[in-house]
Amino acid sequence: MIKIIVAGDFCPNERVEKHINDQQYSEVFGNVRPIIESADYAVVNFECPVVLNDAQPIEKTGPTLKSGANAVKSIQFAGFNMATLANNHFYDYGEKGVSGTLITCAEHGIDTVGGGKNLTEAAKVFYKEIHGKKIAFINFCEHEFSIATETSGGSNPLDPVKNYNQILEARNNADYVFVVVHRGYEHYELPGLRMKETYRFFVEAGADVVINHHQHCYSGYKIYNGKPIFYSLGNFCFDKKIS
Repeated sequence: MIKIIVAGDFCPNERVEKHINDQQYSEVFGNVRPIIESADYAVVNFECPVVLNDAQPIEKTGPTLKSGANAVKSIQFAGFNMATLANNHFYDYGEKGVSGTLITCAEHGIDTVGGGKNLTEAAKVFYKEIHGKKIAFINFCEHEFSIATETSGGSNPLDPVKNYNQILEARNNADYVFVVVHRGYEHYELPGLRMKETYRFFVEAGADVVINHHQHCYSGYKIYNGKPIFYSLGNFCFDKKIS
């Protein structure tokens, strides 16, 4: 049996930020670390670029998020093996943020998928062999301010036609296919009709599981053609003070 854990959104903000900056990782992840480490492979959505220099935020609607190298060290401490990078904040600090994230993850042995220095890199299917089985991971997100192009970095876009081809490639080359998507309406617990239709289509195309996050709250799941579809995992660690 292969045990894979996929977690929702992570950003070291608010009260968590000081613990991460001070490398007090056990204060944040001490209780869940044994659970994560029990998996053969563990994945988390890394929803903030690593800024290593004087990078400036891009112009966009909504907040711009960032982190330092300790954020990657913290998920390594927690037991994660992979960071998904297709989300609406990956390009918040432009090319320097993209580069800083990719470099820091590589330095600390964290695999990445869904983000790259250009669209070709961001759209690559990631393959991992676990216990003699090849697992494929595909990661993409809705079009906001983070989407990669052929000449600029960012995230792999949600595009059902291109995603269909990615799933077909993965199906032909792997024993299991994981599709991880970042989309939806924030703080809304129910999946929309288009989301349900699209994710069922991904299962029909060959996905063994479809996993969604972005809403910052938990939504339900559906077994479709014998395959699970999770409509929102909610946050993994994305602190917000409630007054």
